Amino acid sequence: MKTTRLVPVVLVVASTLMSLLTNPSGAIGQSACGCTQQDKLDVESRIKQVKGAIQELDALVKEWEAREKAAGEPFDLDPDSKNVVADTLTFKMAGVADPNARRFGADTDRKCQVHISPGATPCLRGALEDHEAVHRAACEAARDQRPIYDIVGAINWRLKQRVVDYMKEEKAGYQKELERLTKELDQQKKNCKTVTKLDPSMQRQMKGAMAQQERLQSASNRLTKYGQSLN
Repeated sequence: MKTTRLVPVVLVVASTLMSLLTNPSGAIGQSACGCTQQDKLDVESRIKQVKGAIQELDALVKEWEAREKAAGEPFDLDPDSKNVVADTLTFKMAGVADPNARRFGADTDRKCQVHISPGATPCLRGALEDHEAVHRAACEAARDQRPIYDIVGAINWRLKQRVVDYMKEEKAGYQKELERLTKELDQQKKNCKTVTKLDPSMQRQMKGAMAQQERLQSASNRLTKYGQSLN
């Protein structure tokens, strides 16, 4: 079990390296977000993704409300419908993302704890935090109600949440994210006198660090799932 403790430590090291590589000394003083072309590309790409997600959620809400009207009853969220929403958004967002932009994940667990990719850059971390704050608030509001248990006995309050309400919650999260991203881009344009470009050697180091971080994160996820299967 000692190996399960090594992955988070190495992830922190990889995250630190990423931070050093993506914030050249000439850019740090100009803006907390960073003044590299990569930073600008990341924010602009994420804005496109978020706008695409909001557009897709509007269409999904309209579709599911029509289904409820035809059925004469609301549809509660379950793992299948949740996966449908997630897969639809993933497909939409992947289609509008810049292939050269960095992307980072975040989620809020059943205990209302927020988890953000350790390598998330200053440009994107705040937006992810604002998005997850919406989910955390919804989780905390439901936490004091009568607990709902899934088939394996774990508490999962979302099992009695309406599908449409879940979609609206997701939209609210993306709207908060869009607000922060827009501010970040505006601040970057205002504070960055010049937009620097990483030299080829630093670009190679950054890509190597990103690839290593993804491998370590994947290993961490596998170890976590293995540990859960033993409980």
